[in-house]
Amino acid sequence: MILNRFSLLAALILACMLLNPKAQASAYIGTQDKQLHYDLQTLVEWGYLDTTVNTFPVPWKGVAIALSDLSTDGMSFRPLQAYLRLNHYLYLNKQQQNRRFISLQGASDTVRFRSLDDGVEGTNKITASSEFYFGRFSGQLAMSHTNSGSSKTYLDNSFIAYQFGDWNLRLGSIDQWWGPAQSSSLILSNNARPIKALALSRSVNTASQNPFFSWIGPWYFTTQIGQLEKDRAVPNAKIFMNRLNARPIKGLELGLSWVAMWGGDGVNNGFEDFLDVVTFQTLCVNGSEQCDESLRGKSGNHIGSFDISYTAQLFERPVTFYVQRAGEDVSNHFKVSDNANLIGISTYFKGAKVFLETSNTTVSCGTNAQVNDCFYEDSQYTDGYRLYKRAIGSTFDSDAKQITLGTNFRFQSGDTVELYLRSVTLNEDASKPSPVITIGNTEEVLELSGFYQKPVGNWLLKVGGSVAKRSFAMQSDSVDSVVYAKAQFAF
Repeated sequence: MILNRFSLLAALILACMLLNPKAQASAYIGTQDKQLHYDLQTLVEWGYLDTTVNTFPVPWKGVAIALSDLSTDGMSFRPLQAYLRLNHYLYLNKQQQNRRFISLQGASDTVRFRSLDDGVEGTNKITASSEFYFGRFSGQLAMSHTNSGSSKTYLDNSFIAYQFGDWNLRLGSIDQWWGPAQSSSLILSNNARPIKALALSRSVNTASQNPFFSWIGPWYFTTQIGQLEKDRAVPNAKIFMNRLNARPIKGLELGLSWVAMWGGDGVNNGFEDFLDVVTFQTLCVNGSEQCDESLRGKSGNHIGSFDISYTAQLFERPVTFYVQRAGEDVSNHFKVSDNANLIGISTYFKGAKVFLETSNTTVSCGTNAQVNDCFYEDSQYTDGYRLYKRAIGSTFDSDAKQITLGTNFRFQSGDTVELYLRSVTLNEDASKPSPVITIGNTEEVLELSGFYQKPVGNWLLKVGGSVAKRSFAMQSDSVDSVVYAKAQFAF
């Protein structure tokens, strides 16, 4: 399949294009520094920009036009800092012939709970990357090497995209985040490694000039078909991912997401099988041709979600309320029975953004309220909604209740401090631990984590860590800690 060979294809095309002296920049905001996405959120929440922000990464095209028309008169400290950073990176993208980076990272252990820009991906890694823009093509080549566990070299966060009008076609694997939450997402986050996919996406996230779409305000849409890893119960399972978010009125952003796993080695992979999945056809879960209606289930493994965020100006500052609800199975036609929820609120104080959010993926299995081991699980795809044993959705995986208090503070120099205080209950029923559990019983976690990031010339330096008190139902408590450092140099 083409996705099996995307790494070689992307590397060859990118290598050829990077030799061209007219190559310029990346098409997306935040692929090298995810704090740029927070900057964009800041300008939107303070009311200076009207774009969708609850899907990461955001394309530069619409944002660049909006920034060029933006006046800084009367801006307070936080949105002004956000504007200056975004405008600086936009200037670099326009001026430099190509941007190349090398990053080094090391950690004392694997970061257990990952947020959008919190922590590192492994105990040690070196990455060389280069962005480019050439005519209608843009992309990024990122080659990483780590010897954590077994030695591995891979091309995560590499992509090539072709733009036509307000759309682009992208092949590759990039970090994504669907939803308004700060610490996690129930449907798609960067908790796991990025998925190799072919994607058709809108290349702007501002309002459309087309009268058929202008009424929904700024909007963004992406549809993607990808492939999971081969080392799983159903090797090379396929995944179909879709996301639409829009801002029909200022301050209100709505999002709809739908993901379906299907196919794989030993499973029907034809086009007709794909149509059965996207049209929600049923089949006998025991593999028979004919069976009782109670033994029929949807073709493929489906998970869908909706999210809502609303920003109001209260006490001379923006206050954002947001919710996300994700469901997996249906008990009757399209009635979703297994639902997980996330609720949060965020605002600004002085130069800091602060938020409080909670989520719960401890949900009952269909009509059986006594069994809670179903979210992210599937009878056919027994590895569940995971990639390399990490949930594609919530960083806390299934059967988890959590509440997080966080803050992100920006200094005038461009330095950033981010802190999280989490209280998490894992595997409350102690019946079937998810991969995030290291020991098979109920666990209570109280964790403080964070990092300090500082630009120094062409360097972007980050140091961080976490300390967690772990309390167990059937063994002695423990205290774990992780420290890490990351340095990125831009040529």
